Amino acid sequence: MEFPKPTEHHRVLDRLVGDWLYVTSTGHEAYDPEDPLKRWTEKVRSIGGLWVVAEGEGGMGEGVSATMIMTLGYDPRLGHYVGSWIGSMMDKFWIYKGWLEDDGQTLILEAEGPSMQDPERTELYRDVIHFIDDDTRTFSGSVRQPDGSFKTFMTSESKRIG
Repeated sequence: MEFPKPTEHHRVLDRLVGDWLYVTSTGHEAYDPEDPLKRWTEKVRSIGGLWVVAEGEGGMGEGVSATMIMTLGYDPRLGHYVGSWIGSMMDKFWIYKGWLEDDGQTLILEAEGPSMQDPERTELYRDVIHFIDDDTRTFSGSVRQPDGSFKTFMTSESKRIG
């Protein structure tokens, strides 16, 4: 059996590999990257050039910390990016399906999840990772509205620190 080789799709994910500090975040009130009790950091590693695993840690306020883990890869048989997300702050296992925009800098990841207004309903969520340069990226989380548009509920910017 021949092992798969990373493709250009996989190499896009290599841009995430490293240690990151969230320098801004609208998702956490009074976010302060200088405060060790509030800052969010992320360590991203590659698995065989085919997958990345990101582990983030940070403060949720009032001395409560959280951890999240994201996996991402590209499935050539399906023709799109695949992945998952879990966080210590919720019991939902999120499954991503995604694509790279034509600009080559923007990775779109979508997943079904519980509605913020009614947990009995599900909604489509969209996470967007945009590479500004090799050491800076932004992230946004949004949810699809009844008219089909997406409403952003969280944004952040990360800088590479290692």
